[in-house]
Amino acid sequence: MIFWFGLPHSPALVALSVLMAVFGGYVGLGLAGQARSAAGFHRRGLLAGAAWSLGLGIWTMHFAGMLAAQLPDDIQFSVLLTLMSFLLCVIVVGIAAFLVSIGSPKISMVALASVIMGAGIVSMHYLGMHAITGAYMLHHELQYAVAAAVIAMASSFGALQVFEAPIRNKALAASALIFGLAVSGMHYTAMAGTLVMASAQPQMSLGPSVSRDVLMIAVAFLAFIVSGGFLLYLIPEKNRPGDTVAPAQPFTDAARGVQPPHSNLVPIESEGATRLMPAGEVYAIQATTHYTLIFDGRQEHFSPWSITEAESRLDKNLFMRVHRSHLIAIDKVRTLRKSGDGAVVEVGSLVPRVVPVSRSHYAELKSRLGLQQKTRSHAVFQQTA
Repeated sequence: MIFWFGLPHSPALVALSVLMAVFGGYVGLGLAGQARSAAGFHRRGLLAGAAWSLGLGIWTMHFAGMLAAQLPDDIQFSVLLTLMSFLLCVIVVGIAAFLVSIGSPKISMVALASVIMGAGIVSMHYLGMHAITGAYMLHHELQYAVAAAVIAMASSFGALQVFEAPIRNKALAASALIFGLAVSGMHYTAMAGTLVMASAQPQMSLGPSVSRDVLMIAVAFLAFIVSGGFLLYLIPEKNRPGDTVAPAQPFTDAARGVQPPHSNLVPIESEGATRLMPAGEVYAIQATTHYTLIFDGRQEHFSPWSITEAESRLDKNLFMRVHRSHLIAIDKVRTLRKSGDGAVVEVGSLVPRVVPVSRSHYAELKSRLGLQQKTRSHAVFQQTA
């Protein structure tokens, strides 16, 4: 036995609880990182998968940790409150993931999402604790509850930073390990400040209850799902036929940036390797706070190029800088319309991307598209398919 501030715990179940948080974090954070460069239904699916994986990992860790504690044998758990704690966890993680996935995440938005996610994780913990039914009362020390909340919000902030930069295998493993240890630390910190006291009056149960044995079976089943998802995620995904990403190639002078004035290849980063995409498959290029995104008409890819370097390397007859943060392929423009002092264009047809056009570049873009200089402000240019 090991003791956590005087409360005996099973070493095997403590280790299992930590592993569940790490495994769930690895899959969830990995999916979250992929969602940043996806679009449409694929992006929504990745965000949902990230929320599910993180929430399931956190929840499984929590109840494995509760089963690790030497609680009285006749304690039972309310089914309703147990399920509510799981739903709460998944919902708040999903909200936080959605908030930081909108556009280029700002530190203020990440902080707000971290508070929401951390508060939800702590609420899940205490709601799960109060799923305990029987002739017992729970008392929570305020300082431990505050410490648990701080740990939960700090770990959430670290996890949500995945949306700020492309994530690689080693960074993902380190992030998942830190996240799993932080979430586990939050749980056991809160448990250290929890007292289970006998009561002459049994606590009222909301709906049916289950025994520790039944809960253990449920946790074991969910732990199998978390572990299975983790193992499946480790399997490398091969490029599918029709993918726009070219096969992996060794570093060449072109990949290092030593290129002729008009480059026909654009370096992108995928699965820890640098790949070369034909310039003709590039629809738009966007510069964000920390990296450059290449849009291929379906999804985004990270590129080691800066937008200034991309502008200088690509053929200026085919590409145009329409905004300080955006570069577009002229032949991929489908729609042009006025918007405020400037305009917006849509590039692509399958998954259209809206790109802003600054006022200083609007006249030049119209000219290059072959439009008359004088058009009504509400006029719309639609390129034929």
